[in-house]
Amino acid sequence: MSEPTQPMTGGTQPLNPANQPEEHEPFAIGTVLKDVYRVTALLTDTPTLRVYRVALLEPWDHCARCGAALQASDQFCEECGAQVEEQTALLQETPAAQPVGAALLDDLPDDPARAALPTVREVFVGEDSRFAVLPDGTSLVRFDTLLSEPNTFVDQTDAVDIGIQVARALAYLHRNGLALGQLTLADLALTNKREIKLADAGAIRRSLGKGDQLDDVEHLGLVLEKMAGIQRQTRRLDDSNNPSPLDSAFATILSDLRAKRITDASILAQTLETLLAEQATPISLRVRTGYATDVGMIRDHNEDSVLTWDLRLNWDAKPVNVGLYVVADGMGGHEGGEVASGLAITTTAQTLVPTLLDPQLHAGPVSSKHLAELVKQAAFQANQAVYEESVRRKNDMGTTLTMAVVVGDRAIVGNVGDSRTYLYRDGKLQRISKDHSLVQRLIDIGQLDPDDIYTHPQRNAILKSLGDSGDPGTDTFEVQLQPNDALFLCSDGMWEMVRDPKMAALFAEHANPADLCDALIEAGNAGGGEDNISVVVVRFDALPIVEH
Repeated sequence: MSEPTQPMTGGTQPLNPANQPEEHEPFAIGTVLKDVYRVTALLTDTPTLRVYRVALLEPWDHCARCGAALQASDQFCEECGAQVEEQTALLQETPAAQPVGAALLDDLPDDPARAALPTVREVFVGEDSRFAVLPDGTSLVRFDTLLSEPNTFVDQTDAVDIGIQVARALAYLHRNGLALGQLTLADLALTNKREIKLADAGAIRRSLGKGDQLDDVEHLGLVLEKMAGIQRQTRRLDDSNNPSPLDSAFATILSDLRAKRITDASILAQTLETLLAEQATPISLRVRTGYATDVGMIRDHNEDSVLTWDLRLNWDAKPVNVGLYVVADGMGGHEGGEVASGLAITTTAQTLVPTLLDPQLHAGPVSSKHLAELVKQAAFQANQAVYEESVRRKNDMGTTLTMAVVVGDRAIVGNVGDSRTYLYRDGKLQRISKDHSLVQRLIDIGQLDPDDIYTHPQRNAILKSLGDSGDPGTDTFEVQLQPNDALFLCSDGMWEMVRDPKMAALFAEHANPADLCDALIEAGNAGGGEDNISVVVVRFDALPIVEH
């Protein structure tokens, strides 16, 4: 370490600390630069970039922690609470001949896209180095920390919005001859205002052309993939015994990035903007619903309950379709299981219907994240109702639950237990929900084959149900519906008796939902009818074009 240097006095005069060689060692702790910055720590030391934490020796017009503007009389930053008298900052040092990092941002033109880039407080030059002063970042929450817990991801809508902001910043850098470098989750952060920031931009460099720009776009795609938990592998549509959430339009965009079908940051930003607009504005569909329930061939009473609720209205001169569809399979014997399943669907409806009738839901963009939270809350309330009634009756009743909330072409599916929701599309039946059962768990960890789900002696052992205290752990899945799609909800008395390909064939044979439900019940009984059978079918068609 070198000795502390004499202070530098000129704003952009060469910095030549005493006793420093041409290629000097890192500045010693206590070194003062420009009479303003006292080095307190060396954070990064590479051949192309050194990063120091420095204390500010005179008041600054912006908070060094979060970048907010300060008044001369401020003792604390109004945004992040930092004490003005004890401000710190980051100081990036890079070779003057080939600078990298935030020092390259100083002379760039104003543009809204700069909002995602670090705020550069000052750039000054030394004899062999160029220095950039940045906020110290202690108020930033980096995404590698935010998502450090296993299976923790960002909501896809939020990930799309983040992708838009970073893609715009990339396009801005590319227009100005710069490249970002290998972006990672650690490079992205949230401010205290929940805004997206590149934490320090230490890898920014002068671009050598299209190759650097393509690398930037590809790395952004990889980061978004990790952020949203999008899996790369695709699953056969008929592989319903190993379900996963449906591939979304966002996953398709990420796949295009990996395949180099999207190579330009501006095009990526526009593509994500279009997707976000589509996600926020549901398209209304024509809805036809059918349902049926049957005791089956073995049981002496029916413990299943079903609910279908359709709302069709014109809101602000626009047609709106809203629906709630539920199947619950009760457990607990006579006056137990049917009570549990009935309570579950009644409580679910009482929780969700007032919200689905709220004009605010139809007045603006629809948030799938918000709908998913509503579904979880409804299942939680249903669980509480069943639990309290089981305590009152002193029995061990419970119920499975699968439901679909539909607003326009947006569906949120929730499930607890092994009642299922499927999507019928293009002649194939794809399971959306995932069974909370022992057999499904053993299939997931590779101890059983998928077909064992129909024959294993423990196939009726479920791991989750409504009726226990606490949170039932409801899974939710998002589906963007298309004309000619159908949602299919059923209890295990249906899918255990009739394999998915046979059920799909019945969908192809019967266009009318009521007729289809009758055919499904008949097939379930013909397959053995070992349990109660309940089905709900919701078909979606394009609205007819009205000529004016």
